Amino acid sequence: MFRSSLHTQRSSLNKASRGMTAIELLAALSIVAILSAMAVPAFRDFMQNNRAAEQSNALVGALALARNEAVTRGVPVSVCVSTDGESCDAAGGLFTFWTPGWIVFTDAAGNPGDVDDAADPPDTVLRVMPALSGEATLASNRNFVSYTPSGFLSGAQASFMLSVPDCTGNQNRMIVVNPQGRATLTHTPCVVPDP
Repeated sequence: MFRSSLHTQRSSLNKASRGMTAIELLAALSIVAILSAMAVPAFRDFMQNNRAAEQSNALVGALALARNEAVTRGVPVSVCVSTDGESCDAAGGLFTFWTPGWIVFTDAAGNPGDVDDAADPPDTVLRVMPALSGEATLASNRNFVSYTPSGFLSGAQASFMLSVPDCTGNQNRMIVVNPQGRATLTHTPCVVPDP
């Protein structure tokens, strides 16, 4: 009697632990494939939106640093587009591309918007930002933005447009610096070219 119940328990264990059939395996794999196909585009959009947020926040942070340093140091502080991290690039037409990177520097002597090392005291580069990644473009109506010691913008309002490649929805960003020196960031719709 003892032997027979032990034999029955073993045979029921063997039947229960056989595994999955081929049809069950194919069904599980097809469910995983469908879920992956739905998740990949959403993940791509998520990553692209995060990259746009990072890049626009880097510019807003540089503008806030320049404004803060101008008030703290009591001298004009500027932000300009720079490919070498040491000097400002020359203005280029109606729009200036800031994609190569930018610098924040004290702008107390010499020409506004230029890093003047020969002046007394010389201008000091406070922060260097590298080029944008991911084929994004950043364009502005100004080749430099300068803050007065009171924290106000020197000159007219500045506008920046960050455009991301393969944009969907509202992933582009518009950054506007008002005459009071405050930068605001808004999401803008992707521009679809006419066919």
